[in-house]
Amino acid sequence: MKKFLIGIATTAILLCLFLIYNHNQLPTEEDVFDITNNWSTQTEEVYLVKKIDEDWVTVFRSEHFIFVGQLEQNRLGYWKFKEEGGGSSLASTYYPPEQDVDLTWAASAIDEEMSQYFGQIINPNIQEIKVKTEKDTFNNALIIDTNGKRFFYKKSDAPMELPINIRGNSESEDVIYSTLIEE
Repeated sequence: MKKFLIGIATTAILLCLFLIYNHNQLPTEEDVFDITNNWSTQTEEVYLVKKIDEDWVTVFRSEHFIFVGQLEQNRLGYWKFKEEGGGSSLASTYYPPEQDVDLTWAASAIDEEMSQYFGQIINPNIQEIKVKTEKDTFNNALIIDTNGKRFFYKKSDAPMELPINIRGNSESEDVIYSTLIEE
């Protein structure tokens, strides 16, 4: 009986140490490869795994798409894509971009109250991205430089509403790209 109780105590301690260790691990590129391992198109490159504001964000590429997603840990401490309110944190834009395109972009509703805007900046003259919806203007999306690629990312605590205008400005505030005709 004594060996049985020692065995249970040892197992409980080892399980607690395992959970503590896993929950203290930061996400890595390898975690993104593991999460997407069973997808029909394999992840070819992970550009970024970074904490932005309060969220862990990853940018990665398959053969035909570039994705952005938020990461969170499950109960065992393994990393997975975040889901909020039944919605997914994933958004994607096509890859490779067409020639003579200034940027590619995508928008997704994470849930009824949250949205995100993401894209790849192709034109090196674009130095600022602004996202505008019918009701709100979100100034200065975050521009991310990584592995020789440039991306923009903006998470909003407002629902996604149409029309969406993604506007790329030069350093001198000249509009280089706009999804909508400017008035």
